[in-house]
Amino acid sequence: RKREKNDNEEELLLAIDLGLRCGASLYDSSGKLLRYEQLHFTDSEELNERVPLLIDSWESDINSKMESDPSTANEKRRVLSYLAIEGGGDLLNAWESSLADKKDIQLVYVRPEEWRANLLTQKERKSGRLSKEAARLIARQVVSDFGSMGDHKGKFKTDAAESVAMGFYMASHLGWIVRTPLVKRYSNGNIIVPK
Repeated sequence: RKREKNDNEEELLLAIDLGLRCGASLYDSSGKLLRYEQLHFTDSEELNERVPLLIDSWESDINSKMESDPSTANEKRRVLSYLAIEGGGDLLNAWESSLADKKDIQLVYVRPEEWRANLLTQKERKSGRLSKEAARLIARQVVSDFGSMGDHKGKFKTDAAESVAMGFYMASHLGWIVRTPLVKRYSNGNIIVPK
């Protein structure tokens, strides 16, 4: 059960593409992408140790950056309210158990078919390879349009890109991002990416 939000708080969504190689992205309730990373855990034991720290540190890092910047010092405190996860199996247990004492964070399970059906064309969903390519392009667009860190440079790691895309879908689902269509495309259907 999710707790009631205070007026002096802004909600956060942490989106995770589950795996030992794991993508993570963080959105605020205004739809801004605050952070994204490709994480690597050597085994499930390391994953179990680091997940609770990751959840706590991402929230505290965002708040400490805000407090140290005079232009944002008076803004609302940001609080992790949603943890959206794509994936399952044994690795999911680390994330679920890390929320045992965090009753104010709502765990949301997202099937890849769900977010892909909302962001990708039927042609892009025909194979895993095509879906991953489209996710990388969509993630570039999202970072450019909604990110607070400037355009992505270099190759976009697939797990990070999929977490950005899935988080974008979830932020839209929560009503934090309103854009029609969600993914900007050329008239031929290709995804518009920043130059």
